Amino acid sequence: MAGATVLLGGCSLVEDATGSGEESSASSEGSAAGESADGSVTGDESGAKQAGIDLENPPKPIAEVTVRPSGDDDIDSTKIELLELRRDDNVMLATFRLTGDGRGNESKTMSRLLGYSSFEPVFIDMDKLEKYSNVSDLTSSNNAKAPLGEPVYAFTAFPLPRDGVTSMNLQMTRGAPTVDDIPMPE
Repeated sequence: MAGATVLLGGCSLVEDATGSGEESSASSEGSAAGESADGSVTGDESGAKQAGIDLENPPKPIAEVTVRPSGDDDIDSTKIELLELRRDDNVMLATFRLTGDGRGNESKTMSRLLGYSSFEPVFIDMDKLEKYSNVSDLTSSNNAKAPLGEPVYAFTAFPLPRDGVTSMNLQMTRGAPTVDDIPMPE
């Protein structure tokens, strides 16, 4: 299993985690298929629009981990990045970017990038020994896809941390090492 690389930094917050409803700038023929005229994947196909990501100016990662998914010989590794974490009423909203590395040019779904697993990140409060599982009803679909080397975006929600919790560890997917001390949104 590959080790985790942690990047801590500022994050720009998305105003609407479900997307703004704006049309893609790709041609109408490419938009229907999720590809632009030049063959690159658009925000609709990659999940960026649904996750509220501006593909022209994506946020810098807060944390990242690289995993080796099982079950797909074409995918050597998948980098998973936490891009945003913000408080919204009674939940924390998190946005992630997954980028696969390997062979071939066919689009891979998020599920395949994770070794045919569901996207189920978990925050862990090591002081209180509590897990904060993602809210499946507030999680994007595993069907977003992109060719290897191009990102796929996902979002999910978590319960708010208890009062006084300022940071938690994050396990981005089953079997991945945890990323320690992710600052909680205020």
